[in-house]
Amino acid sequence: MITLRENQEEPIRKAIAFFQEKKPKPSLIVLPTAWGKSILTAFVAKNTTDKLIVLQPSKELLEQNFRKYDTLCGGFGSNAGIYSASFGKREMAQITYATIGSIKNLGAEFKRHGFTKMLIDEAHLYPREADSMLGRFLQESGITHVLGITATPVKLQTNRDRDGGTYSKLVMLTSRSKKGNFFKEIIHVGQVQEMVRLGFWCKLRYQTEGFDDSLLVFNSSKSEYTEDSVQRAYDANGGTDAIIRALDSNPDRKHILAFAPSVADAIALSEHYPHSAVIYGDMDKAQREQNIADFRAGRLRVLFNVRVLSTGFDYTKIDCIVLGISTASIALYYQILGRATRIDPDKEDALIVDLGGNVKRFGRIEDLVFEQGKMWRLFGTGGVLLSGIPIDQIGKYTREDTTAIDTKQEPPIEIMPFGKYKGERIKDIPSDYKQWMIRTFEWNSRNERLRKSIVATL
Repeated sequence: MITLRENQEEPIRKAIAFFQEKKPKPSLIVLPTAWGKSILTAFVAKNTTDKLIVLQPSKELLEQNFRKYDTLCGGFGSNAGIYSASFGKREMAQITYATIGSIKNLGAEFKRHGFTKMLIDEAHLYPREADSMLGRFLQESGITHVLGITATPVKLQTNRDRDGGTYSKLVMLTSRSKKGNFFKEIIHVGQVQEMVRLGFWCKLRYQTEGFDDSLLVFNSSKSEYTEDSVQRAYDANGGTDAIIRALDSNPDRKHILAFAPSVADAIALSEHYPHSAVIYGDMDKAQREQNIADFRAGRLRVLFNVRVLSTGFDYTKIDCIVLGISTASIALYYQILGRATRIDPDKEDALIVDLGGNVKRFGRIEDLVFEQGKMWRLFGTGGVLLSGIPIDQIGKYTREDTTAIDTKQEPPIEIMPFGKYKGERIKDIPSDYKQWMIRTFEWNSRNERLRKSIVATL
């Protein structure tokens, strides 16, 4: 029998009710890291007679979450199976764990077997547009109920500025997209502070060093720092020596996940420590799995990794995260630090050592909060606004600024974003061409600002 925690009852009740509605819109439920998604899956399955697909973003997460479901809920939940080419299994059970890559062309087959409901794990990892691979599968399968689960219901969106340049901002998965957003509503938000208050998150301690971020450069879409600039900033700030100092000054930390900017840096650090190993995306698969197994077994104190193990790596004994990299992505920052939040009887707290200026940029992850006003927004420490504004302007706006942002009249578009005169100033485009656009284009709420900008120059 599963005993629900205080903060699990309401979202589970809402999830069950969602799957019992007649024709619900595709929706999201926001659950912090370590909330217990397998429990929600079990209760949903137990309260429906329909077949359910539990979609996973990768083979690794599929295996991990299937085993967790089977261990926690095997006797309580429904019969579960795996449909994955990587596993060599094609089981269609009451609950079927699958990756979209394995079932993308099988919509009609799943429809024939009576599947009508779907839970999407890590929903933020999928394209938010309705015409994606997932959207096409759902259309072919006739799935009627789709509920996404995520701790970070945000996605990067690239926009064009007044001068024709590009910038990126974090938007909610339910925000309108040019191609049509897939998820329409958020039915529940579990806040991080709730997990902390109830004692379901491990206490985090933060240790930072002064970091000169002047060498960090945004990429062309202003969505993230370039790898080259992250490396230059790491070198200029003495990143390798800083990581060594952090490890040497905290000998009580026994299960450390350290993030380095390059494979060469990770290897150099690993050679400095006898009880450590390296993991990165292109390494030999068998060696990668062996290093992870040795880390889990306690044979390694430190696992130096490069751009991996930031999402879904569940090992409760991690008692220290060393961030030797800088990121402009709040989602990546949350996912990385989330690896240390799980409760374990062998640790009293977890130490976050930030050597890349990330805590100064985003604040403590315990302070993250989603709030609904005119729209859903994400705020950080001190009410700093983290979503709906250009990434390179994070830190300039707070909760107090949102009213002004909501009421501010958007400036006219000055540069034509597409077509024959793309890149030219609208005021310099021939009037007959602009009049032709006004007469023939299909204008709607998404492009109304462009229409007004054209009309203003006639």
